[in-house]
Amino acid sequence: DFPKEKLPKGMLHPKRIFKGVVAGVRDYGNRMGIPTTNGSIFFDEGYVGNPLVYCGNVGIMPKDRCVENLQAGDAIVVIGGRTGRDGIHGATFSSDELSDQIPGGVVQIGNPITEKKMTDALLRARDLGWYRAITDCGAGGLSSAVGEMGEHHGAEVDLEKVPLKYEGLTHAEIWISEAQERMVLAVPPEHTDEILDLFAREDVEATVIGTFTDSGRLLLRYDGDTVGDLKMDFLHRGVPRLRRKAEWHAPKFEEPDGLGIGDCGMRIEKPKTQAASRSAESEAWGGQSEIRNPKSEIQEGLGSYLKKILAAPNVCSKEWVVRQYDHEVQGGSVLKPLVGVRNDGPGDASVTRPVFDSKKGVILSNGINPQYGKIDPYWMAASAIDEALRQIIAVGGSLERTALLDNFCWGNPAKPDRLGGLVRAATACYDIAKAYGTPFISGKDSLNNEYLVEGESRTIPPTLLISAISVMEDVERTVSMDLKAAGDLIYLVGKTYKELGGSHYYLVQGYIGNEVPRVRPEAGARTFDALSRATEQGLVRACHDCSEGGIGVAVAEMAFAGEFGIEMDLSAAPRSEEVQQDDVLLFSESNSRFIVEVALEDREAFERALDGVDMVCVGKVVEAPIFLVRGLDGEVALEEDLFELKECWQAPLREV
Repeated sequence: DFPKEKLPKGMLHPKRIFKGVVAGVRDYGNRMGIPTTNGSIFFDEGYVGNPLVYCGNVGIMPKDRCVENLQAGDAIVVIGGRTGRDGIHGATFSSDELSDQIPGGVVQIGNPITEKKMTDALLRARDLGWYRAITDCGAGGLSSAVGEMGEHHGAEVDLEKVPLKYEGLTHAEIWISEAQERMVLAVPPEHTDEILDLFAREDVEATVIGTFTDSGRLLLRYDGDTVGDLKMDFLHRGVPRLRRKAEWHAPKFEEPDGLGIGDCGMRIEKPKTQAASRSAESEAWGGQSEIRNPKSEIQEGLGSYLKKILAAPNVCSKEWVVRQYDHEVQGGSVLKPLVGVRNDGPGDASVTRPVFDSKKGVILSNGINPQYGKIDPYWMAASAIDEALRQIIAVGGSLERTALLDNFCWGNPAKPDRLGGLVRAATACYDIAKAYGTPFISGKDSLNNEYLVEGESRTIPPTLLISAISVMEDVERTVSMDLKAAGDLIYLVGKTYKELGGSHYYLVQGYIGNEVPRVRPEAGARTFDALSRATEQGLVRACHDCSEGGIGVAVAEMAFAGEFGIEMDLSAAPRSEEVQQDDVLLFSESNSRFIVEVALEDREAFERALDGVDMVCVGKVVEAPIFLVRGLDGEVALEEDLFELKECWQAPLREV
């Protein structure tokens, strides 16, 4: 819905980019037989001139194939796609200030069928032990691949031997092209003919382009002429380390004059109702559910904001996107992106069973919220880690065998304020990962994400995607987020703080705020571990983490995914002293919190399992399709029809 008249010169409309990205993801991974099981979409006007796309992949491999053993004398073999001008300077383009003068040739042209054939042939060669080392031609193409592999030895390359898509490439273009679907292998001399024959039989192009040596130098030739000669030590360690200035100053954003309902943000006094005379306890556990009409002003206010948040682009259903992907190819999907009675509820994480004769599963989740980064990149990074980890916990995993990956996309680090924010985010990654005992095993960064508009440099919102991967011992313990049965109890696990900075409650009112959600890892770890134990004991029927939109959105999503109603009383909800208003409690996005469904007969066992953790039973599952919430004073604060809420959530991106 971005106005076309606001679109800077030379830039595609976000809707066109959105559709193209969705199609590209769909048409590559699935064609290779890889399921698309987890993802996230975030919209912000700051990405108009520089959209971000993150893609990741997880595989399994034999333990005895993890260590490379490259030796001098091994042949340098390039396999897969041919080399062309597409992708030249692709890496520098992706980390450069964008304008309408960028040539289209920097973008690589992919071919998933070539990749699939190459991958299948590589797996056969791997199992036969016919190569000692392997790397892909990513950023920098052959220059990085060969340069990295030969770091401790040396390499000689004859560039005229590299297969080309067409004539006319210079030796420099051949060396740095980032054309897709290419891999470089180190092949022992005794297996060179065998591996070339294998690739030929699989219709995969493979060519020997040189040899790894013990010279300690990188020597490049083209038609017999030396066109490059460098010491490997200089290539890897010859560039001086830079010292740059980093600074960060906490911004100050406008906030509503007060919290509560109403255009001016003033608190509205709740009218007394006959229902208010009933105790919170009796209302929570008994009585018939019915929609009361007319609604009070306070109910209209909270209900209106809940609907606006559910319809917000970063909260609403992404089913239009998800349905275009195959989540079940290979047949190992246990928990898919959409869950619930009609398979349209938003799952927390994916669970895949990669080896069918084992009950072990792989859990994938992610955390991202650039809105927090506008206030403080430290707490943005911390919150992204917490979100990714609590999604692992929500589906039945634990921190015991969980690892993290980071993907930074940032502005120009030569500018002190950009670098200052990056340093804060990286510091948070260290602090929070260490506190939770979850190591970072990989990562990636893309810097200089800025673009020119009428000569003015604009930066993207500081963005960090955290991915979490975990090994689950038994996929039969997997838990989904949809409600399961009327009469079950609803628990709120974790403490709510007055943290509306960067929240969607503020966003739909046109504010950013300042009190960004923080992470308290000591309490968070206790909560995560206790909930994991409860799940392992079979005490959790459904679980959903509280993220964008807080408790209000999390409970609504659980309800309409399972097509059961909910009655809640939040008067005893765990909260800090500053939380004195219903809207703060409902829509604060404090970290390390969950909504948990527990069978009535498991109540005592569940509470024992979570002893020492902030939690309380706040309500029950009901048959009637309503979402009823009693506020801090025990009176009805919100009452909405479940299917109206679901329609608000599904409608915005139903058709793009």
